[in-house]
Amino acid sequence: MSFYTSLTGLNAAAAELSVASNNIANSSTTSFKRSNVSFGDIFASSASSNTATAMGGGVALIGVNQEFSQGGLELSDNALDVAITGDGFFPLASGDGSELYTRNGGFMLNDNNQIVNSAGHTLQVHPLDIDGVSNFNQAMVPLEVKRSVDALPTTTLDIDIKLPDGSAIIGVDGGTAINPDDATTYHQAQTISLFDDAGEPYTAVIYYQKIADNAVNGVDEIDTWRAAIHVAGDADAASTFELNFDQNGAPYAGVIGINNADGSFAAQQIAASPVDGRSQAITVNFAAATHTKAFEIVDQTQDGVPEGDLVNINVAENGSVVATYSNGTQQVSGRINLATFTSAQGLGQKGNTVYTATGESGTLAYGEPGSNGVGTLAGGAKERSNVDITEELVKLISAQRNFQSNAKAMETSGTLTQTLINMRG
Repeated sequence: MSFYTSLTGLNAAAAELSVASNNIANSSTTSFKRSNVSFGDIFASSASSNTATAMGGGVALIGVNQEFSQGGLELSDNALDVAITGDGFFPLASGDGSELYTRNGGFMLNDNNQIVNSAGHTLQVHPLDIDGVSNFNQAMVPLEVKRSVDALPTTTLDIDIKLPDGSAIIGVDGGTAINPDDATTYHQAQTISLFDDAGEPYTAVIYYQKIADNAVNGVDEIDTWRAAIHVAGDADAASTFELNFDQNGAPYAGVIGINNADGSFAAQQIAASPVDGRSQAITVNFAAATHTKAFEIVDQTQDGVPEGDLVNINVAENGSVVATYSNGTQQVSGRINLATFTSAQGLGQKGNTVYTATGESGTLAYGEPGSNGVGTLAGGAKERSNVDITEELVKLISAQRNFQSNAKAMETSGTLTQTLINMRG
């Protein structure tokens, strides 16, 4: 009996050696979680057995359990390396659609613009609603980041300027037309870059000409400026209009049709020109005032961008994935939500630090990083293994001595058996 008892001890020591060796071998594996061995003693007894004289039958391997404690973070040059700080797993999908989970956030962008790991498993996310919030009621889809974005034509132009009040009028009663080729016919010129349907830039120039100074309009005195918008050097103005100001330099509300009733200026239109690849009309919104200083552009904004190439990806703590493109635009490609289990130790190991849900892993739930016990994300970082080399070496020494002791016990048992065999009557 003692021979077999020692044999169970040898097997237990060998198992402990194997687990400690595996931990040490994976001490540099990204997000690897060390395992601990659990043993239990063996007793064979019955109702008629005398418990006072019962002897154990050895040791049995109860289980090999992973310890999901936090590993340290290591900074990376790859923007798609993402580390989890706290609880949670990245949800993945294999090529056959199997649902997988991992804490290894070493991702890359594949040829289909999908975020994948080194094994080609796609990172899964919940679709976003119109408010940019994850819709947990919809099936998960692969996270995609476009390598380029399409060009958008300019459709709206917003301008806020200040014109010099002390400028002398040009012509009499506005009789001198603005001529882009004659600088004496205007006071100021403002150049604007716009974009056509293909995202190609073209230029519009707005010329400003003062045509009335302290002119009496009923009981009010107003200053009037003429503005003409010329596109791409076209001699004919795309739009010509007047700007009227009161003596305080503010928009004058008394000339309805030229100024709006609330004192704002009426929006202008640059008509579409399909021949030139500009099929979108442009609405020009003006805000203007006069002051005693030089011409000033307070603000000038317009929509429309050229085609843009991907230049950067940023993963925020809350899982938001923002792509930045060469044309200056930013897009939220998706939000990474983390999977959690009520008993992560019950997950099935598939290798390459990938797991599958089992009947022992408990309830699966998804949560936005940083909410309700779910860990946060760190972009440009990796989670190191949680293996403590010193602790594992101590376990190796202990397991080695256990193995030697059980081997010695087995040897002693064999010696006693041999002695019994050699006995003569």
